[in-house]
Amino acid sequence: MTGSYRFRPYDRLRSSTDYQRVKRSGRRARTAHFGVNFAPSDQQHHRLGLVVQKRFWNAVGRNRIKRRLREWFRLNRHLIPPPAKDIVIIARPGAERLSLTEMATEILAVLVKQGGRNS
Repeated sequence: MTGSYRFRPYDRLRSSTDYQRVKRSGRRARTAHFGVNFAPSDQQHHRLGLVVQKRFWNAVGRNRIKRRLREWFRLNRHLIPPPAKDIVIIARPGAERLSLTEMATEILAVLVKQGGRNS
């Protein structure tokens, strides 16, 4: 693995335009605890966006899920096959009970299975 393990501002999707583009033109996959949308990126690296809805969890639960997903991305982004992707992960009920390892297994299975295919 080359590069930094840090999660910098350029590693995340920041604008609603980016989220909408991924939703509209990207590929979709569902797992037991997550919805995963991803689209090719014009950047040189993968970027992550998170959606954790208020209706399912209180603030503590939402923040815990987001922290774990950011940690997963930070440690495993080098395992996601090229080309660079914008990835939006939507948490579903039950995600709060998963460990970091279980999250990694579930999400990576989707992204590696899709390989380097574009939408």
